Parts: sequence; C-alpha cells; structure tokens
Amino acid sequence: MVDELDQNELEETETNDEPQSTGAVYKIAEPTVVADDAKGLKKLKNKLGDFFGQLFRKIAIKFDNSGFKKVLKKILHVIGIGLYYIFYPIVLFKKKVYDKWSSRGQKLFVSIMFLTPAIIGFIIFYLYPLINSLIYAFSTVQVPPEGGLQVDFGKHYVKNGDGTGTWVKDLFYNFKELISGPTGMLPIKNATTGTESKISLLQALLQTSWQTILNTMVITIFSLLIAVMLNGNFKGRTVARAIFFLPVILNSKAIEAATSSTQAIDSMLNSVGSSALTNIFDMKAFMTSIGIPAKLVTFLNGITSTIYSTISFAGIQILIFLAAIQSVPGHLYEAATIEGATKYEQFWKITLPMVSPMILTVVVYTIVDSFLRSDLSTYIGQLAKNPLYGFHAAASWCYIIASLLILGLAVLVLRKVVFYYDEK
Repeated sequence: MVDELDQNELEETETNDEPQSTGAVYKIAEPTVVADDAKGLKKLKNKLGDFFGQLFRKIAIKFDNSGFKKVLKKILHVIGIGLYYIFYPIVLFKKKVYDKWSSRGQKLFVSIMFLTPAIIGFIIFYLYPLINSLIYAFSTVQVPPEGGLQVDFGKHYVKNGDGTGTWVKDLFYNFKELISGPTGMLPIKNATTGTESKISLLQALLQTSWQTILNTMVITIFSLLIAVMLNGNFKGRTVARAIFFLPVILNSKAIEAATSSTQAIDSMLNSVGSSALTNIFDMKAFMTSIGIPAKLVTFLNGITSTIYSTISFAGIQILIFLAAIQSVPGHLYEAATIEGATKYEQFWKITLPMVSPMILTVVVYTIVDSFLRSDLSTYIGQLAKNPLYGFHAAASWCYIIASLLILGLAVLVLRKVVFYYDEK
C-alpha cells in the first residue's frame, strides 16, 4: 500500500515539472534587410562596370577607325628609329672601347662626362666675362656721358696741375695702385680695440690667405672628429646631427634676410661666441707666463677665438665626412676587430685612409668658402660700385690668383696621401 502511494506522488511530481504551454508561437526574424543591401550594392557595381566597359570599348573602336592611330604609330616609329641611331653608337662604343679600359680610365671618362655640362656652361656664361675682366685689369675703364664704357688698354690718365692731363702707357698701373697707392688701402677694424686702420691690398691678401689656411686646417680636423663621433651608436644621435648642421641653415641668405631687423642681437651673440673662452680664462696670458713661444701662443689663441665660426661653418664638411665614413665597408672593421685592433687603431688604419679622398674635397670646399666669406671679397665688390671697373678687375684677378695658389698647394700636398680602396 505504501509503495503505491509513493509511486503516485512521484508521477504527480514529474507532471508538475513539465513546462506549461501557453499556446504562443515565437519565430526568429531572418536578415532580409542585410541581404537586400548586399544585392543592391552588387547590382550597382555590375552596372558601373558595364557602363565603363562599354564606354572604353566605344573609345577604342573610334580610335581604331580614326586616322590618329596611324599618325601616332608613325610618330612612335620615327622616335624609335631616332633613339636607335642615338644609342647604338653608345652601345657599340661601350662594347668595343669602354669595356676594354682599366678601372681608372673608366672613372676618368665618367668624370669627364659629368663635368661636360659644367664646362659647357662655363664657356657659354663665364668665359666671355672672364676675358673682359682680364682686359679691364690692364686698362683704364671710364663711363662717358653718352653711356657705354670707354676702355683704354695699357694706359692711364695723369692729371696735371693746370687741370689738363695726359695719357701715359703703363700696363700694370691698376696693380701698382692697388698694392701701394691710396686706392688699394682697405679699412680694417680691430676686433679687440674697435679702432680702424688701413692696409694695402697686398697685406690684406696675405692676411686673408693665412686666415684661410688656418681655417681650413681647423675646420677639416674638427669636421672629421665630429663626423666620427656622430657615426657612433648612441641615444640622441639624430638630434646631435641636426644640431651640428643647424648653423648651415641659420647662416643662409634667407635666414639672414628674415632676421635683418635683429642685427644688434646677432652681433652681440657673435662677439660673445667668438670671445667666450677669453672672457672666462685668459689663455694667452697663461701660456705666455709658462714660457710657450709667442708665435705658438698667437696661433693657439687664434684657433680658440674662432671656435664659434668654426662650428658655424663646418656643417657641410661634417656631412661630407659622415657620408664617407658610412660608405666604408663593414667587413674591414669586422676583420680588424677579430684581429684584436682597438678603436684607435681602426681609425688610423681603416677610417682615415678610406675617407682620404673626401679630405681633398673638404679642403677645396673650405678654401673657396673661406675666401668668399672674407672682408676682402666685400671690399672688392664695393670697387665695382664706385665705379672703378679697372681697379675692381685687377683686385679680382689678384684675389683669384691667391686662391688658386692655395688650392694648388693643397691639392699638391694631399694628392700624395689620398688612398683609393677600389683602385686597380
């Protein structure tokens, strides 16, 4: 009896656990909207493709039926024949002649090819004015009232006491006047005392030449050392490179014109920068007191007083040396490291010989740049505005000869120490 009751209770419990049906029916909505959008985009894409396809086919058919196609083919044919006749001799020359030359001969030929446009430009734009300036240097050049120029070659006009004058033959009158006469006296301002004095053109040339040699030595050595440092692997290397190249931008003509209203501040910064070490410590007096020769003291003091200008005008040289150092093959340093060479030995045995061709480039660039920035260049330019064309031409040729002598001396000395790694 008890078992029957337990069984009935169990059936009732199972019946109560079943979910009660409410009669409601739920359906999941299908994504009909998304499917319709995809179909619409596909139809639009197909229509656009058909439209542009038909358009291009119609254009192609009209192009084929028109006479423009035949004309274009003839033009291209003529161009092809012309290019063939132009480049075939070049290809033939390369196979028959160029490939048989040595590496040095090939480099010389390529160098001449790249220099040819510059040579042609020099002949067209500079040769005629250069010859004219040479004629003016040995002439008396005057501007008559009716205009133009009156050139009297090899003569100069000497005024008499009664207001009259005579023409005297003297081929080198302009040069003599510049070297020893009043016309060639240049006003020079002493940077220390602020007083002005006058010196002859010959003295100015000697001072400018010596200053150019000094600047070239200091800037070249400084640029090479800074380039080696900037080539190292350290944090902030990019910022350091930008800092050393920034003076090149700040010294440009555009920045100079933009900051023309701040010349007083600029001159103050230049004076402070050029004599910063002297204001802190009088090195000249110290070296003299310990018995260093006076000439050596003057030389070292001149170097330290131009630190500001050295940094300002060394940006291009640093960039040239940095590019040369980065082009040195890495396997040379790897082999030297395996052999136990120190960084100091690698610099003298690998880095310096490999960048020696760029030393010649840097020296030539620095000499030319130093001459162009000198006060003598500014004075020679003022002679043409007076107008003293004969004196201006003579002073310009003296200036050119002095710069060429220094350039020739530098090339003569450095060509013996230049090393070419890939030379056969």
